[in-house]
Amino acid sequence: MTQPAFPNGHFYSPIVDADEVAKDASRIWSPTRNLRGIDLNHSEHERLLRDVFPSMVGAFDYPTSGPDDDALDHFYDFNGQFERQDPRVAFCMLQMIRPRRIVEVGSGYSTLLMMDVNRRFLGGSAAITCLEPFPRPFLRRAHAAGSIALIEERAQAVDESIFATLREGDVLFIDSSHVAKTGSDVNRLILEILPVLAPGVYVHFHDIFLPLDYPQRWVVELGFSWNEQYMLQAFLAFNPHYSIVYGSAIARECHAETLAGFLKGEPAHGGSLWLRRNPDQEVDEKGAPFRRSQ
Repeated sequence: MTQPAFPNGHFYSPIVDADEVAKDASRIWSPTRNLRGIDLNHSEHERLLRDVFPSMVGAFDYPTSGPDDDALDHFYDFNGQFERQDPRVAFCMLQMIRPRRIVEVGSGYSTLLMMDVNRRFLGGSAAITCLEPFPRPFLRRAHAAGSIALIEERAQAVDESIFATLREGDVLFIDSSHVAKTGSDVNRLILEILPVLAPGVYVHFHDIFLPLDYPQRWVVELGFSWNEQYMLQAFLAFNPHYSIVYGSAIARECHAETLAGFLKGEPAHGGSLWLRRNPDQEVDEKGAPFRRSQ
């Protein structure tokens, strides 16, 4: 195996140097970061938290703990991966959107939640397709029962049509490797798939903390070198074709009082970011927007 040309932490390496970022902590983790060219859509956050979500979240009645994966067959909160604010927002968003199709990249606890929302509130009408190369036992059981379609493949390898055939009101739910590098799922999803989605498709990304950076503890203490958020920020900057619908971190940082009223004492932790391709555009076969001649 070829040895890396540069050691971890070198300025040519994508691996973070924990000592270097610790020296720059006040700049990196400033509470006043300016996301130039991105509309955080504060009015929509207020509308959803005040007028839409409260009538829906009352039915979020899941237990806070559950069995091991081998015996698991239902969603529970405080699972360490998709918990606190994020599942409550997804619970409400799916009821509001009422998608006909959901394509999920990276499946797990969120899948159990979506399956239950589909059963309880959508009459089972949403077709859920999971792209998961390492499925847990409960995903295989759900596939065998016909609750989901399971494709045990990486997002890099599946045919583009799985995404391009999503239509207005459908959902692409992404919880990926979080790492942009040569040949990665993040590269394909942001650079190739987002541009070909149909107008009106909703997109969810997980572990996105805009308007802040990745949590300082994750980087300095735990050694995370994730960079998906930077790719996504660059994609959204000055991009008239996509809008932010809701961000868990945006709500926590900018709408704390309204969020507290919605959560009613539940923890506000979360990293979901919901986007939508603006619905007033048409696209050609390559995903480029165009206007029909009058």
